[in-house]
Amino acid sequence: MWITEAQAQVAEATQAATQAAEVLLQYKILGVFCVFLLIAVGVLFWLLVKAYGRYGDLVGQVIVTAESSKAAIAAQAGALERMQVAQATAAEALREQGQETAKEIQENRHTVANHLTGVNAVMELLARQRQGAA
Repeated sequence: MWITEAQAQVAEATQAATQAAEVLLQYKILGVFCVFLLIAVGVLFWLLVKAYGRYGDLVGQVIVTAESSKAAIAAQAGALERMQVAQATAAEALREQGQETAKEIQENRHTVANHLTGVNAVMELLARQRQGAA
């Protein structure tokens, strides 16, 4: 039953195509122009589908590149934050080292001053002994 319906539909489609071809042949140049126009439309549609496929590929590549860039930027931001923390730590260590050095310098000055006082006292004592001996 379905086979006969399908055959009937094929026959109707064939008959319609034949009638369309007869109409196109009646108009000759206009018919040929219409056939070429249909072929051109088909080729343009095929090119459009092909271009849309390439567009989809390019969009996919752009998305992958954007995701990669996003990850790289996030990694760089993390690295910058770690560098800032390291710089702050280094600055604090340098400040503490500077304070330690200043304390040591102050202590050395006091020690040198004490030694100088002692040396001066010994020199005065020696000078008095020389004066007393002379």
